[in-house]
Amino acid sequence: MDNYFNYFTEVEEHFIRRRQKHLLVPPLDWCLIELWKESGIPIHVVIRGIDRSFETARSRRTSPRSLSYCHPAVTQAFEEHQRAMVGSGEEASEPTDFQGRGVDSARILEHVDRLSASLKARPEDFDGPLSLLCSLRKEVGAREQLDGRQIDQDLNHIGVVVAEVLRDEMDRKRLRSLRSEVRKEMKIYKRHLSRELYQRMQENCIHRKLRESAAIPEFGLLAMQLGETP
Repeated sequence: MDNYFNYFTEVEEHFIRRRQKHLLVPPLDWCLIELWKESGIPIHVVIRGIDRSFETARSRRTSPRSLSYCHPAVTQAFEEHQRAMVGSGEEASEPTDFQGRGVDSARILEHVDRLSASLKARPEDFDGPLSLLCSLRKEVGAREQLDGRQIDQDLNHIGVVVAEVLRDEMDRKRLRSLRSEVRKEMKIYKRHLSRELYQRMQENCIHRKLRESAAIPEFGLLAMQLGETP
């Protein structure tokens, strides 16, 4: 499991080192790292793309302020990596660092219980996601060998369902205001991302803000590892 979480922290720390400024990576950059992870881009390929971005920026006497600046170089490095893998006869599959190793079932069950409690404390109708959490809890408790990647995907899916419930019950004017806020925050990302990736990141950001506004914690196992679940 540590390798999975190190993906996020290593990208953040490498970017900070290259900037030579100890500034925290903003939440939107973490959303972009999450998309790289979901796309199966290995950590060493991401690092290669970041390094290339800083070399290009240095020649132009600028410095990347956001990981969005590095995205084109990361994408190019990944395409080169995939071609090299195919040329060598190997499969260009996503990393398998998170396939069940070191997954603590007791901690996952505690995480699921906290998430369930946070939903039960809300006035909205969360019967659907609560049922999904209950099923996931039974599955985790019954298995000896856990697939951490699948559990993380299941939790994040439930988080999306929760956000959709909050969105459907939100006042239309407030929802328009939220979307406008997200578009402004993501302005710097738009010119560096493909339309499809930009839209995915925008929806992820909206879902996160919906849960934050309702004081509902993040669902994925990264939140559990970082102790973000209250």
